[in-house]
Amino acid sequence: MVRNANIKRVILDLAESFLQDVGYNGFSYAHIAAELEVKNAAIHYHFPSKEELGCAVIKRYRDRFQLWINNARVKDLAPEKKLDWFFGIYTNMRADNGKICLVGSLEAEFNSIPAALQEETKAMNRELLVWLEATLAEGKEAGVFHFNGDAVGKAAVILSSVQGALQMARALGPRKFTAVVEQNKQDLLV
Repeated sequence: MVRNANIKRVILDLAESFLQDVGYNGFSYAHIAAELEVKNAAIHYHFPSKEELGCAVIKRYRDRFQLWINNARVKDLAPEKKLDWFFGIYTNMRADNGKICLVGSLEAEFNSIPAALQEETKAMNRELLVWLEATLAEGKEAGVFHFNGDAVGKAAVILSSVQGALQMARALGPRKFTAVVEQNKQDLLV
């Protein structure tokens, strides 16, 4: 049994890992309990429902993202460095045993996840897109990024391509993911 002062955080970590690996419908409290060597009731004590647990995972992910983008040091980065960081989020997932994007995982199951989790997924997607749109617009205005159309459309293309590339890499290997990231950079920096 895991003895940890912050068992709630450990449960969230495991749930996030399961979400990225097998999706929301692919795990249960029994999977988390088995990892922790506790009874399911110990999980229910902290998160009465799986929906609440899923929402807490997404909320924590959103909080981490907001902390990063609101960091004064990060705000001063050049647009291309911000974009490198953004791609780094997804590269780190790929390096973590083929996990996929948390949001991408929930988007794939969107029609079968609870309404509250759908709302959290939408909110996270909006936050990612708003930040990416602003970064792309900033880079285009500075003459660093070049793309046709507006930043809104380009942000959607980039986000969907890296999320999809993580899924594709599961079947075809990490080189496919790397190729998509590099192509996105080349498309912007030409």
